[in-house]
Amino acid sequence: MKILAIIQLTFRESFAKKTFIAFFGISTLVCLLFIFALNLDVVDGIKSSLSIFGNEAGSLVEVKGLVTGLQSAVAVFLFTGGLFMSLFATSSLIPSFLQPGTIDLILSKPLSRPQILSGRFLGAVAIVTFNVFYLVFFSWLILSLKTNLWNGGFLLAGLMIVLTYVILFSLMTLLGLVTGSGAFSLMITYLILFFSPLLLQRDKIYALLSGKVYGYLLDGLYHFLPKTSELGNMTRLLVQGSPVPSWTPLWTSLSFGIIMFFISTVLFSRKNF
Repeated sequence: MKILAIIQLTFRESFAKKTFIAFFGISTLVCLLFIFALNLDVVDGIKSSLSIFGNEAGSLVEVKGLVTGLQSAVAVFLFTGGLFMSLFATSSLIPSFLQPGTIDLILSKPLSRPQILSGRFLGAVAIVTFNVFYLVFFSWLILSLKTNLWNGGFLLAGLMIVLTYVILFSLMTLLGLVTGSGAFSLMITYLILFFSPLLLQRDKIYALLSGKVYGYLLDGLYHFLPKTSELGNMTRLLVQGSPVPSWTPLWTSLSFGIIMFFISTVLFSRKNF
């Protein structure tokens, strides 16, 4: 119940800053885009005509392949766009929590510091989870109703987005505690998102390096940092119903998030205010 009170406080702050409303509005706009941009006509129950932004496909087999490809593309788009929106919308929650007056009031309550930080963290996760699953579920529902092809794998995209957000927000929590700057923590996290595809292709970069030490550095960064590029690819495979070659990128990325949050809890418990 104590942690729940911090979560509710986080929700109220998000409403007051209009970030929750803006996030919800963008999600609704995307859903409306699917409603008006996608049309399906069935003739005698045998053939279907699918129109997406005016482009048509012919037979039911073609429609099924096109819809699966469309859902995969939408899932990757939601993965990337959802992460960028989620991180941006919650980047200031930790630094604003540390402002004089706010943190003094919270610390005066009968709450331990790990409970306080956990409540703030879970509040941000709850805000993002609500908006992401609202967006993913209604996108899936609209696509399914219009095409009559119900792909349950598309719903897994929401889970992958939330898990990836939790991993990255763990890093943002640590950076926010250390620097007190939401903008700085956001830029560093975006930098990781930008370099993740490059680290995945590090074998092609080795030839451009002047020494082996730089290769070891790239390998170290790849194994330590969250593998967001591979998590995005896993999301696409889950939507397509294809087997995932390895779940290692997910487990190692989750381990990174756990380590970041553990360090954050230790620092917050020892921090003087």
